[in-house]
Amino acid sequence: MTRHALYATPIPPKTSTYSPVSNRDILAEIEEELDKKNFSIKHEKYNIARKGDQVIGTLGIANDQDPEIGFQLAFRNSYDKSMAVGFAAGNIVWICSNGLIAGDIVYMRKHTGSVVEELNGRISMAINQLGSHYEKIARQAEQMKNIEISKTDAAELCGRMFIEEDIVKATQLSIIKREMQEPTFDYHNPGSLWELYNHVTHSLKESHAANYMQQHIKLHNFVEKTYWLE
Repeated sequence: MTRHALYATPIPPKTSTYSPVSNRDILAEIEEELDKKNFSIKHEKYNIARKGDQVIGTLGIANDQDPEIGFQLAFRNSYDKSMAVGFAAGNIVWICSNGLIAGDIVYMRKHTGSVVEELNGRISMAINQLGSHYEKIARQAEQMKNIEISKTDAAELCGRMFIEEDIVKATQLSIIKREMQEPTFDYHNPGSLWELYNHVTHSLKESHAANYMQQHIKLHNFVEKTYWLE
């Protein structure tokens, strides 16, 4: 979906118990804060559900520090009270536009009261922390590249992601299997945890708007805890 189409979805009226948040205002606040830090948006993508009443937006932010990994911002919003407004910061693998959203910079809030002011404050804080957050994720990516896992280990991890952790759905499990057999992208570290991680994040591109950020966060937390990433 383009921004023009995104903005065309009517914003519901504010009531005493409901404070809508405009998708246009979220993006304007993000761009204003990025401009203060001399960051620019490299690419953007918007997925919708419920005829535009649910949206997940992902923004890739240009980063000169690393040709492989950059910054990513993600937000979710709804105009029908079906899900809380949310914002998260993470990293992105430019090779495949896969996201790495950790649980360090995440904000979720119901559409009530001073939600707009609080969200704007969190966006500003997150963008100020992008540098240190990038360093952590880049460090963990290097650790994953140096961890070799067998097909049996990969199968066990994927089974746990599906059955125990509810990170991936059955359809996404099929995508992971296909990617393991015939990878769409070359992550330059065959047989590594990094390669499997990217197969999983590739499958999460098929996530529903309401689940996208939670699945990414749960994935990263699961891998981080399982392999003691620092």
